[in-house]
Amino acid sequence: MPDPAPDATRARRPEWLVVVGICTRLGRVPLGQRAGETRGRYDGWFCPCHGSHYDLARRIRLGPVPRNLDIPPYAFDGTDRIRIG
Repeated sequence: MPDPAPDATRARRPEWLVVVGICTRLGRVPLGQRAGETRGRYDGWFCPCHGSHYDLARRIRLGPVPRNLDIPPYAFDGTDRIRIG
């Protein structure tokens, strides 16, 4: 894993993962958000412009991407709302 990070540092709540969905190499949006899209070898996201594979925690697992997808600043407001930024 090029940029190892435990799950606990990637998600504050196990049912939510908040990331910036932009590839950290060339700035494209990886595939895997929509039904039927290629999700890659680790069932996460796949960036077709250079063949990088992300796992479910959006950590880079394979390919030339230098680091995991970024996590923006965010906070939970109660149990059903989230504030990003």
